[in-house]
Amino acid sequence: MGAEGTGIRIAIAEDQSIFRNGLTKLLNDIQGFEVVLAVENGQLLIDALETTPVDLALIDFRMPVKNGIEATKEVREKFPDVKVLLLSMYDDVEFVELAIENGANGYLSKDDDAEEIQLAIKSAVETGYYLNDRTSKMFIAKMVHSGKIQPVFEMNSTQIFNDNEMVILELICNEMTTQEIADKLFKSRRTIESARTMMMNKIGARNVVGLVMYAIQNGMVNQKKVQ
Repeated sequence: MGAEGTGIRIAIAEDQSIFRNGLTKLLNDIQGFEVVLAVENGQLLIDALETTPVDLALIDFRMPVKNGIEATKEVREKFPDVKVLLLSMYDDVEFVELAIENGANGYLSKDDDAEEIQLAIKSAVETGYYLNDRTSKMFIAKMVHSGKIQPVFEMNSTQIFNDNEMVILELICNEMTTQEIADKLFKSRRTIESARTMMMNKIGARNVVGLVMYAIQNGMVNQKKVQ
């Protein structure tokens, strides 16, 4: 968190002023968030970080002077404690892999709503990663196994889930949707959603991606199914 318990201090690097100003207002309206830097390119961000500490930087993928990938790599080198989320209109495997390979803790689509943005920032700062539930489980496995993503959980134990939860976890890792899991186990969708939420709470995961990462990291499921 930010200095003296002030909350999460955020920097924004985005060349489109309308989007930058709107994002700044949105984040400043969220309790516990404070935008302390808002600049128009990656070079200005790097320069400003020399004197203004932040917890997380939201960096646009496409910018003049120094683009998002270049800026992310330099932030990682010079300010290793700063978490980075790359912003883009893209939401495909190639972009996500490029972001993570170059040191980002995750990414956000510019189409994501305020709730998703808030979740992403908190997750990146508190757990070291954020990928949304649309992210391929195979991609997640690849990134965890390669060490490109190193998630932090409140609890690390192979005994934390009961037998029923372990069955649900394996089905999640096998790319099954909530409804498909409910149908397979002859349970209601609400029952599966409740069990999933309880599982996430046990380990401090922010979304289903966190459950998959936890399972992979702890060798709790058949890894052939998520590779």
